[in-house]
Parts: sequence; structure tokens; C-alpha cells
Amino acid sequence: MKIIEEKFNRYGHQDYDKEYIKWGFDDLETQIVMAEKLQRLFPENSTKILDIACGISRYHQVWLEPGYEVIGIDISNTFIEYSRDYNRAFEKASYFVCDFNELSFENEFDVAIWTDPVGLTGVSTNRVFNALKPTGIFIYEMWNENYFKYHTDERHNECRTWTYRDGIYRLVRHEYNRATCVSEHEEIIFDIPNDTMIHKTGLGAKNVNSYCYVQIMEAAGFKNVRFVDYDGQPFNTENQQIKQFFMIGEK
Repeated sequence: MKIIEEKFNRYGHQDYDKEYIKWGFDDLETQIVMAEKLQRLFPENSTKILDIACGISRYHQVWLEPGYEVIGIDISNTFIEYSRDYNRAFEKASYFVCDFNELSFENEFDVAIWTDPVGLTGVSTNRVFNALKPTGIFIYEMWNENYFKYHTDERHNECRTWTYRDGIYRLVRHEYNRATCVSEHEEIIFDIPNDTMIHKTGLGAKNVNSYCYVQIMEAAGFKNVRFVDYDGQPFNTENQQIKQFFMIGEK
């Protein structure tokens, strides 16, 4: 049997993104709760929100209904098309295909949000800083690495499925290994008629130490960088019971 090793198609590839919509996002109720918690962190008199890596943007209606202007960007054309259609009734909703490292906004937003993100870099942080108004804030969701040090048995299975069609067996596996904070993607295809096996693998970004991100934020110019839990209360990463939290920086 011929064996072919390939990289798994990832975020931004049309075929991958269409499948990702089926398994990769939280249910709508969970997204709405998160959007409501985020809104409580918005500074008073905020009007314009930038959502980085917005995905399919179903939760944006939480902010659009009370009158916020929401701009969503994502590298995936598939997700942006979905977002535009889903929120087409709202004049203050706009969506653009854009790499977060290529943001070109200047002093436009009261709030920039990045949830379930890939690793923060100096380039992307500087771009976000420039996009904010002088009194704007950046809310960045993070995984608590100390939680997983003490819960190493947790391995969250997002998707693992077998399918068969026309002599071709296909195993697709998408998992987030919370012990290592790495997304794992794998596809194994047994093409019996052509006597071929195709093995596709891919890994997502791994979280780094939380305080490294603080240094990145401060280097970009952010002030009063702090950690809060989902209820907006001060958070210490030595806490072993909370999986995720927000980092907030002020321009």
C-alpha cells in the first residue's frame, strides 16, 4: 500500500473551514453568555467594537441589538461570508477577511476583543494597540496553564469520526489536549480502490507563560495590564481551579 504523509488543512482553507463550522464552535447559548460577560467589561460610553478572529459571529447580536457598531475580521473567507449573512439585518455589523498581523486601523475602536486566540505576538499586539482609540482597551482570552498542570488527565475530545464511502474509509480527529495546551488535528484516509493511505496531521499553537504576554502587551504600549476572571474579578494564575480568564490592557 502506498503511504502519503501530508499536513492537515488548517484555518483559512475553505474545505477545512466548512467542516470546522460543524464541530469547532461552542453552541449558541454558550457564545451568548460569553458575549454578555465581555460586554460588562466594556468601558462606559463605548460605541465601536473590533472582534479579532471573529469566526461565524453569531454572538455579535448581543452587542448589535443595543446599538454597538461591530467590526469582525477573520482570515477565513468562509467564516466572513457566514458572518455577513447571519447578521445581515444589522447596519452596524461589518466583516472583512484580514490577517490579524495586517490590521491597518488607526484610533478607531473603543474595545478590541480576541477570544480563543492563537499565540499573541509583538506584531499583532502593536496592530491592535494602533487600532484602539486613546482610551480603548484590549480584552484577550487566555488558558490558565497552571490549571492543566494539576488536571493532566483532562483531554477534551472535540471530534473523532469514521466515515465510509465508495471504498474509502476516513478517520477525522480534532482534539484539544488540555494537558499540553495544543490543538491536534489528524485525518487518516484508506483509499482501498487505489491501495493508498493518506495521513494528514497538524498541531495548533501552544500557550506560553501568562506573564510573557504581559511583557508583550507592555512593550506595545498598553498600561494597567491585568488578569480578570469571566466575572471581571481580579485573577491570579496560581489559581488551579479556573481554566480560562481574560487579560485586559488599556491604551
